[in-house]
Amino acid sequence: MNREISVRSYCPDDLHYVKKILSDYPSPTGRVWTKDAVSEMLSDALKEQPDGVFVAELGKKVVGLAIVMHKEWFNIAYLDYIQVKREWIGKGLGHKLMQKCIRWAKERGARILYTETAKTNAEAIGFYQRHGFKITGRIPEYYKKGLDAVILARRMG
Repeated sequence: MNREISVRSYCPDDLHYVKKILSDYPSPTGRVWTKDAVSEMLSDALKEQPDGVFVAELGKKVVGLAIVMHKEWFNIAYLDYIQVKREWIGKGLGHKLMQKCIRWAKERGARILYTETAKTNAEAIGFYQRHGFKITGRIPEYYKKGLDAVILARRMG
């Protein structure tokens, strides 16, 4: 790949691209990512953790998104979202986003970085495991009846 991958903070001009990224993936809950739903989700994330929303660019095109939040009370970080446009999976963009999130969490002194995904999402589980996450638990029917979440955590030490 001859184009440069960069990761930077989200800006409002990225909304259109983020909507396209999220619409690439079926939601386990059946939720549809409308422009308003994406705007609301990003607004909430930016209110809670203004410096924890990142996009990955290939050239000048946004093709990935990550949202990470530091929970100061417990001194842990939560990886809320990490997604890359389907056609760019396996090209290093998810890895660059994950590196940014791990570095960001370490800079805040987080002891643990954790996330969750559907137990049926083998692709995501494998991605997290390749980045040092281990399955630490399950939440029954987290997404909907019959679809559990797996909790994955990575020690930051």
